[in-house]
Amino acid sequence: MGVLALALAALSLTASACKKSGVECTPPPANPVCPDGGAPSFADVYQTVFSPVCGNCHAPDASEAVMPLTSYAQIYGTNGTEAREIFNQVFESCLMPPSNALEPLTEGERQTLLDWFACGALDDSPSVDAAAGD
Repeated sequence: MGVLALALAALSLTASACKKSGVECTPPPANPVCPDGGAPSFADVYQTVFSPVCGNCHAPDASEAVMPLTSYAQIYGTNGTEAREIFNQVFESCLMPPSNALEPLTEGERQTLLDWFACGALDDSPSVDAAAGD
C-alpha cells in the first residue's frame, strides 16, 4: 500500500475540481479511508468498472490492447505500478476514461474504485484472474 499512499498523498496538493480532455473530475479527499464496511471485492471492481468501462479500450482485441486491464496482475502491475498509474489517470490527471469513451465512469463507479484503492487494492478474487487467462 506504500506505492498507493504516494499517489494518495499527491492528491493533497489538488484542492479543486479539474477538467481535462473534457472529463469533469473532482479529486477525492486528501486522505481517503477504507469504508467501514471494508473494501469492495476485486470481482466487484472488475465487473462494475474495469470490464464495462475500461474494457472497451483495454482488452486484448481493443484499441489499447498493448495495455490490457483484464486481470488483477495487469491492473495492479509489479509492486502496484500499474495501479498507481490508473489512480493517477482516473483521479489526479482526469484523463481516463476519455471524454469520448463508450462508457463514462459514473460517480458510483468512481467511488467503488476509490474505495478499492483506499483499502489497499487487494486481490481477494483469484478466480477473476484465472477466468481472464492470465
